[in-house]
Amino acid sequence: MKRKTNRAVFRYIAFGFEILLLWVLQSTPKLLPELPGSKPFLLLAAALSFAACSKPVPAVVLGAVCGALSDISANGAIGYFSVAFTLVCYASAVLLNTYLNRNAMTSAVLALGSVIAVLLLYFLLFRVFAGVPDCGALFVRHYLPRMGYTALVFFPLYFLNSFLASKLK
Repeated sequence: MKRKTNRAVFRYIAFGFEILLLWVLQSTPKLLPELPGSKPFLLLAAALSFAACSKPVPAVVLGAVCGALSDISANGAIGYFSVAFTLVCYASAVLLNTYLNRNAMTSAVLALGSVIAVLLLYFLLFRVFAGVPDCGALFVRHYLPRMGYTALVFFPLYFLNSFLASKLK
């Protein structure tokens, strides 16, 4: 008698290892090359790639985990990134599962919009409204390159996670 294995468990274990690896890469100083003044936001790109390859409930859980790890890395308290990642992952997964054709280009456009939304809202809430001086220069030197770099990192993560999702279905 042949036993049927549940490959979904292995898929989520692989996603968990990927999250931990990216968290270490993102949190280690001077490990990743920096574009002018910024590093990519690896966990945001990973969360969006999970949302592009999953149903809404797993996408929300994986997005919340990535957001919580990002919050812990940023300030030690769980808050903004957990909520933001959860919302954009849910919205992306619902749009891709319900209304849009799931392909690399559609996923990339959604990811770019999500990256811009999350980082722009963060900039507005925690830099502009907090009264940080010279916000315009900070946005151009730090936040715009980070948005672009994160959007570029989305592509290899999307292809890796779509491969894992298709092989471990």
